[in-house]
Amino acid sequence: MTPSQFAATNILPLLARVVLCLAFLPQGWNNLMRDVEYTGKDAQRLRELGVRGITDPDPKQADVALGAVRGFGEWAQEEQAKPSSDADTTAAPAAKPSAAPAPAAEPAAAPAPARRPLAPLTQRGLYTLALLVDRAQLPFAVEIAWAAAGVQLLGGAFALLGMFTRVWGFLMSVMLTALFLITALPGIRASGLFSMSAEQQNLVFAQLGLLVMSLGLFLIGPGAMSLDRAIFRKTRSKPKSA
Repeated sequence: MTPSQFAATNILPLLARVVLCLAFLPQGWNNLMRDVEYTGKDAQRLRELGVRGITDPDPKQADVALGAVRGFGEWAQEEQAKPSSDADTTAAPAAKPSAAPAPAAEPAAAPAPARRPLAPLTQRGLYTLALLVDRAQLPFAVEIAWAAAGVQLLGGAFALLGMFTRVWGFLMSVMLTALFLITALPGIRASGLFSMSAEQQNLVFAQLGLLVMSLGLFLIGPGAMSLDRAIFRKTRSKPKSA
């Protein structure tokens, strides 16, 4: 075996596995183990998708309609029931008699109660992926986010060990293809590849590079330095002597 053949079958697959592990494993750990506070419309949309916050005192009350806030209805009724400060503190002066009656003043409209911000929601970081999938108008956003986080964590670890590498390479390829179609491709269509900023181009080519490496593991395999080769290597049968 020549040095170039040795590098192609051993060193390059190992380097690809190490890079994929560094790209997927920390992100999967953060998505599954780290809590994130979602605010505003993101928190509201997650509640519409059935996600309940960790800090919600009553999980059953967390499922609210679009634009509504848990407890906002009662707070608005209390604000409307409060008397106006002008009516309580300022008394109207006595009007002097005059020959011509003054025109009746139009009643002032009651001020609308100030709307509080949408209640925040604290949950796992993987629901950022759920929001990304939901904005792409794909179904089962929460389930896809959980599956993607599992592929990131387990796929990164098993890719480094070289265990079931072709399976994880295929799953990573599917996830990276979907991520490219959702995030990078719309930007390329909108402004063109050569009109994008350097940061946007780096993101595009980083996704493409990881996609190529995951496809390489799926098509070529993990290489000789892997558990797959050590465990599932087929022993050559010895020819039987006559």
